[in-house]
Amino acid sequence: MTARIREFNLFLRDRVNLNQSRLDTLHSRVSSLDTALEESTILEDKLEGSLIPQGSFAHRTIIKPLSGNDFDADVLLPMAEQDEWEPKKYTLELKKTLDAVPRYADKTVLGKRCVTIQFANDFHIDVVPFIERADGKTYITHRTRNEFIRQDPTAFTDWFNEQNSTTNGHLVRVIRLVKWLRDRSSIDCPSVVLAALLAERVKSFAGIDDYGNVATTFTALLEDLRDYLELHSVPPWVDDRIGQNLADRLTQTGFDNLKSQLKRWARLAREALDATASESVDKWKKLFGDSFGASSANSTLALSASAAPATPTYEHQMVPGELTITEKFGYPERRSAADTFRIVGRMSPTKKGRGRYRPLSANGNLVPIGRSLQFEIEGCTVPEPYDVYWKVRNAGPEAASRKAFRGEILKRGNQIQETSDFPGAHWVQAWIVKDGVAVATATQDVIIMSR
Repeated sequence: MTARIREFNLFLRDRVNLNQSRLDTLHSRVSSLDTALEESTILEDKLEGSLIPQGSFAHRTIIKPLSGNDFDADVLLPMAEQDEWEPKKYTLELKKTLDAVPRYADKTVLGKRCVTIQFANDFHIDVVPFIERADGKTYITHRTRNEFIRQDPTAFTDWFNEQNSTTNGHLVRVIRLVKWLRDRSSIDCPSVVLAALLAERVKSFAGIDDYGNVATTFTALLEDLRDYLELHSVPPWVDDRIGQNLADRLTQTGFDNLKSQLKRWARLAREALDATASESVDKWKKLFGDSFGASSANSTLALSASAAPATPTYEHQMVPGELTITEKFGYPERRSAADTFRIVGRMSPTKKGRGRYRPLSANGNLVPIGRSLQFEIEGCTVPEPYDVYWKVRNAGPEAASRKAFRGEILKRGNQIQETSDFPGAHWVQAWIVKDGVAVATATQDVIIMSR
């Protein structure tokens, strides 16, 4: 079995992933939009919080668009229910609000469920009114049908992040790769359906090697999805996590084409994964084309010559002087499957702190600048008494420029408070220490968006 980790990382970076400059622009546009809406005098007392990423934006599965196409980001705008408003008025008032902001006035398009803001540089943002009604459930609105539609994309995002964690973060990469293959085939399958089908195949009891790297996760999930769909002659039920069927968006032709392509993809992936080291790159090329593995040397040279940052930003390695809990306190790490917990991160819904704190997982772990943050230990199976130690780590160019990577480990109790001060891919880690041994650890990502 040959994982080809380096080749997959380069292929994802160079051919599949949305490039960092586009992501930075997207984050900046969403942050500016969030500020404009919060400062609006038209909607001022009708907002219930800041924009909520949804779909591929929240799941971090946006990929480079094919030449000539654009990419989109979907965001929800939480709004208080207005007794005197018809469903269609939420979208109409949102359009009026955006048109009153000079930088959006000539960029908005009124849709059936959203208002689209079309930007230069081949991308657009769809803003969807999102209302919690008197029944305690959440809805979006359909303008032309003038009705409320029951939806809760935040529940789906929360579940998706749990599935991604089970695969050690590889589910996101697998979905990007499958979307890349889909875009170069005859398959007409919406991204949310594809993501849900793959995420549903994740097994909490999978073998230790199944999700060890991108190649094994990719092959395992393709084979499991192929076998599952072979049991069905029509699109199966795909749960949106509140009991509704996402597969309503998949046509019979799209389903048949997906089944057909999955057989080929899974077969080629298995042949490549099981191939010898000398044959594996050529085998993967049968699936991904000649660009797989072909640009490794050139990409590495280009990265070192021009793309590498002048100052290390430490997204994927320890900062000089950063210590493990064993190095810092002498506590050995002896973890077992029985000793677990999770970190639940939450953020204030607005810069002013109004409203209920929102789980980061339901936001795709994406956080605007200027939010209050809470991190709390939940679901701990370790019997008390025990101590909790925390590490807060910043990373990225701005952390480097500020010399603010942090990384100290402190004994701080079951809950800590932080703020989202500057952009970057940050994270929070905690350890449960009992009888002088670190018996469990967990991590919470905190992706703070650019201004």
